Amino acid sequence: MNIFYKWPFRFISTRYLGAWVLLCIIFTNPLLAASSETPRKIAFVISKASPAYQQVVTGAEEKLLGQSSVYSFDDMLQGADRKIDQAIQTADIIVTVGAGATEAVVSKNPSQPVIAALITDSAFSAIAQQYYGSSEQALASGVSVICLDQPVKRSIELSKLLIPSVENVGLMLGPASLSKLEEFGSHVSNAGMTPILVAVNAEDNPIKALEPIIKRSDVFIPVPDSRLINVATAKWILQLSYRYKVPVVAYSQAYLNAGALAAVYTSPENVAQQVSELVAKQAESEDGSGLAHMPAYFSVEFNTNVAEHLDIRLKDQQFYLDRLKD
Repeated sequence: MNIFYKWPFRFISTRYLGAWVLLCIIFTNPLLAASSETPRKIAFVISKASPAYQQVVTGAEEKLLGQSSVYSFDDMLQGADRKIDQAIQTADIIVTVGAGATEAVVSKNPSQPVIAALITDSAFSAIAQQYYGSSEQALASGVSVICLDQPVKRSIELSKLLIPSVENVGLMLGPASLSKLEEFGSHVSNAGMTPILVAVNAEDNPIKALEPIIKRSDVFIPVPDSRLINVATAKWILQLSYRYKVPVVAYSQAYLNAGALAAVYTSPENVAQQVSELVAKQAESEDGSGLAHMPAYFSVEFNTNVAEHLDIRLKDQQFYLDRLKD
């Protein structure tokens, strides 16, 4: 009988005070069996007990195990540090879901492979820099990452599909994404459009930096950056886009619900699928180093109310999915 253990409890640290950590030890799976008959043990550590984080774990578990017995210990709300130590001592592979869980695990310098999921590229880079010196060193130490960020090229291509007549594409970058300014500008030019780029720093007045760019744009694409930049600019981007009737192609479902026209994002189901595939590959690999993975899967959704307001006629969702696949 396959057995799936699930332990939710509170994770206390100076940086992630009050976050939840969930450890899930998965036993017995033909996909994960090593060359010997000893079954592989997979530990999932999540940053908080929210539906999105839990969907990644349950989705990956379903794909890896099929049917299994689930043992839930909902009263174990303390002892997160001890439980992480237990996972490190017993698991063959550790999957962290979220930045908080990733930091909690790598801070203990585990010897087994770690797969960091549901984490942005900038968050992973910051954690890798703190505990390994660089992202390259983290990968060399056996930490793999599945970045949450969808390629900006995909948002650019979606913009052209949504509005074939678009000419000027506004792109907002922050400190973490500024190094890719030339690359993003090339993607826009290669798609037959003109890039209008703006860089926003934490010290800037967002509305002053964004208004002249959005006013000149036919469509506006905010590039995900640090959480500080994302939060500081989202409100103004959506207000200005409404004022000037400029559609926003965003990077999250929350952004879409708040007023963006469309979003290309990585859903929990997308993450679960890629995690399950990477875990199976990791179990077969003899190489101890990790790899950085871009999202292999993506979701596209639209805000029909915004589309109606902008007089944009949307095609069937599958039309866009089919044309955005690499």
